Amino acid sequence: MQTVLISIPLPEFFSQLETTLRKILSENTTPEDKILTSDEVMKMLNISTTTLQHWRDKNKIPFTRMGNKIFYNKAEILKALK
Repeated sequence: MQTVLISIPLPEFFSQLETTLRKILSENTTPEDKILTSDEVMKMLNISTTTLQHWRDKNKIPFTRMGNKIFYNKAEILKALK
């Protein structure tokens, strides 16, 4: 096994990681299992940033934080809202 070390800014690393994860997940999931950003969730549910933050704070919807970004599983969001 080979090890390669590269030096890139952390935001660029997270951006590349997000792109790669989205590609992998989109190939192996159904539309209900789609990974969403906060903006996508707000548009889907027609809610404000404040409401989304309140729901996260109250653990009403599940989310995952990666660096400064927050991601949601669409199926888990729909299940939590039922």
